[in-house]
Amino acid sequence: MNCKNCDTPLDGNFCTQCGQKADIHRITFKHFLHEFFHAFTHTDKGILLLMKELVARPGYVAREYLDGKRKKYFNPLSFLVIVSSLYAYISIKTGYYEALTKLSQPPSGRGGAIYQETMNVMLNNGKFISLFLTPLLISFFSWLFFIRSKNNMTENLVLNSFLLGQIYIVMIVVFIPCYFLFPGIPVAVNNMVFHLLMLVYMTVAYRQFFRNNIFLCALKSILIIILFIIFYWLCIFGFVILKHVIFD
Repeated sequence: MNCKNCDTPLDGNFCTQCGQKADIHRITFKHFLHEFFHAFTHTDKGILLLMKELVARPGYVAREYLDGKRKKYFNPLSFLVIVSSLYAYISIKTGYYEALTKLSQPPSGRGGAIYQETMNVMLNNGKFISLFLTPLLISFFSWLFFIRSKNNMTENLVLNSFLLGQIYIVMIVVFIPCYFLFPGIPVAVNNMVFHLLMLVYMTVAYRQFFRNNIFLCALKSILIIILFIIFYWLCIFGFVILKHVIFD
């Protein structure tokens, strides 16, 4: 009997070439549900296990994954895409994202028009842009500030994908509900507390992953967040201005 996936002769319960199970049966609805819940709840490899581990030891989880424990943890990029998509859907449907990006009074003149258009781009496409731009920018700055650790850009991307995925979960579980449970608290305060928590979480994660001094990690985390916010908005503004230069 040969493997159904790569046609390698089978000798055991799994293919020695690609790892697929030897016993391949017809997919039924029951099988589909089993695989779906298995992916989320399996004790050896699932999103629930990953979320639990990322609460207190995010840096160690990323280090273990890079050191070879790929079977134990859910894929970091898949984790980020799934969780960020869920966050985008919930935040848009509840109106939380619209409240965060609510337009303030724009300045007059051409600058005001560009500002207005930039905010509209964020309102309409911000979640899609953030999915790609946020992990790349944060990973670039973490690679830059911790360059002496000799971790490459992709390894920083793995680390920050785990962190951002967990941060989105906290947004879903804590900050979106708090916004509606305590309507008297301005959304700006909600957002400020979120960024403070993000700073603490990143500091702990970078301390565990890079094994640097805790105060140095805190300082670098502050700079990474500040530079990320600046360059994130510069990218959006640059896109809008470039569009006008090309098409006007």
